[in-house]
Amino acid sequence: MVTITVKIPDPTEATLRRQAAAAGKPVEQFVTEVLEAQASPTETLRQISASAYKQFLASGLSEEDLAVQLEREDHAARGVPYDE
Repeated sequence: MVTITVKIPDPTEATLRRQAAAAGKPVEQFVTEVLEAQASPTETLRQISASAYKQFLASGLSEEDLAVQLEREDHAARGVPYDE
């Protein structure tokens, strides 16, 4: 592991210390995790949803049918009747 010295304003340090404390972590660990998350490649929405999109295409449902099905599931999950 490499050590890097970074100068940050006092209010930023205070914020990081508060956030680390709230997460129950030493500030050094918290800052390391923040930097690792920032430096890690992120997946695009297209990459994240590719599997679901392929399943939708394979299902043969129209977009309208899918929308109705999702609406029904949403209502069921919330315990609210669905009126067509």
